[in-house]
Amino acid sequence: MSKKDSTTNSGYERTLTNAHIQLIALGGTIGTGLFLGVGNSIHQAGPSVILIYIIVGIFLYFLMRALGELVLSDLKKHTYIEFIEKYLGKNIGFVTGYLYWISWVSLGMAEMTALGIYFQYWFPHLPTWVPGLVTIVVLLGINLLSARLFGNLEFSFAIIKIVTIIAFVLLIAYLLVTGGKTSFGPVGFSNLTKNGGFFATGGKGFLGGFQMVIFSFVGVELIGLTAAEAQNPKVTIKKAINELPLRIILFYVMAILAILLVIPWNKIATNSSPFVQALGATGIRNAGSIINFVVISAAVSSTNSFLYSAGRLLFSVTYNGKGKWNQTFGHLRRQLPQNGLILSACLMGLAPVVIILIGNQAFNFISSTSTSMFLIIWCLMILTHLSYRKQTPVNELHDFQMPQYPWLDYITLIFFGLMIILLLALPANRLSMISAILIFVILWAVSKLWHRERAN
Repeated sequence: MSKKDSTTNSGYERTLTNAHIQLIALGGTIGTGLFLGVGNSIHQAGPSVILIYIIVGIFLYFLMRALGELVLSDLKKHTYIEFIEKYLGKNIGFVTGYLYWISWVSLGMAEMTALGIYFQYWFPHLPTWVPGLVTIVVLLGINLLSARLFGNLEFSFAIIKIVTIIAFVLLIAYLLVTGGKTSFGPVGFSNLTKNGGFFATGGKGFLGGFQMVIFSFVGVELIGLTAAEAQNPKVTIKKAINELPLRIILFYVMAILAILLVIPWNKIATNSSPFVQALGATGIRNAGSIINFVVISAAVSSTNSFLYSAGRLLFSVTYNGKGKWNQTFGHLRRQLPQNGLILSACLMGLAPVVIILIGNQAFNFISSTSTSMFLIIWCLMILTHLSYRKQTPVNELHDFQMPQYPWLDYITLIFFGLMIILLLALPANRLSMISAILIFVILWAVSKLWHRERAN
């Protein structure tokens, strides 16, 4: 690869290999939402949570096909925000960019909160804010060194998560075939039908399970954000997106099914990882500690990914801008958005304040707010893809296109819109969704004032 090909117009260095992209893609789909949040989802929806994961996974695959077509249409652009600016206008781009940045910061805060919960398994008297704060300081140091080091770290974390989930599913499958028992009784499919049946909590419970399931998938679009630093994005981005359905089936549906085969849905704890609970029930020595180490590594991995994304998004929305703020965060140092990374890490470091103010509900509130903001952003992304296709002649389209355009775009947009309405209707999520909408409106007002001042 020549020097010219190894850097982008904005100054990023293409250091992420195919292996990095594939494992980062997995890192974006396996995190706290699965390892911790799934307990809340199961509590809400019962065994039908499996169906919710399949439904949400299908629509997230459609979203990624649309985003993949956008990213590959112009590899000179290094984030989705640049496409939104081009096809929906600078104001919407400005608003979405900062909303997206705030979303990644809030995700990092959620992971830091989860880390405190995980560490209490070993250290019940340790303040919940300590593990997250230490983690963000260490990860900031790593991200300030190089993108390749970030990729290597994510590679290692993803291997741990993948091996663990596969081993977990195989272990439960073995117990199922051999008639094994746990402290909850025989391992079997009967757990899916007893205690109220597959839709044990009814239609209201089924709908209530969507928020945390959507949160589980937040971060899947990280694949596209790596394009600017990928060595061969035309190959790696396509492959990562096309393999998404397999990852959804294996790492979500099969893992959750395995949990439910071991533990009746109404006995799954919501204040700890169901994976720890399920493996502990098998009687295998130190199984609980082993899986707790894995879920901690998953939370660290996700925090690492979210910090990576937040730093690059802040750089993107301030790149080539005027004024002290834009000049501070809109340039690279050593081919890295160092100032953006530092500010994002500092804001994520405010998670202890939220924990102190809200207490045990901090994770649920932060995750719900993140979900709400991402639903708004995903709607804008689909609208961007629709605008791109309308403005681009057929002979200029590349081969990686959204299937069944425009119908799948419209269906996906309707689904995300219905999820926004659902969160507004559910009392537990209403405040978070209203907060996300208010943030969007405030950013829109700031954008209009800023552009008006620039015009004068």
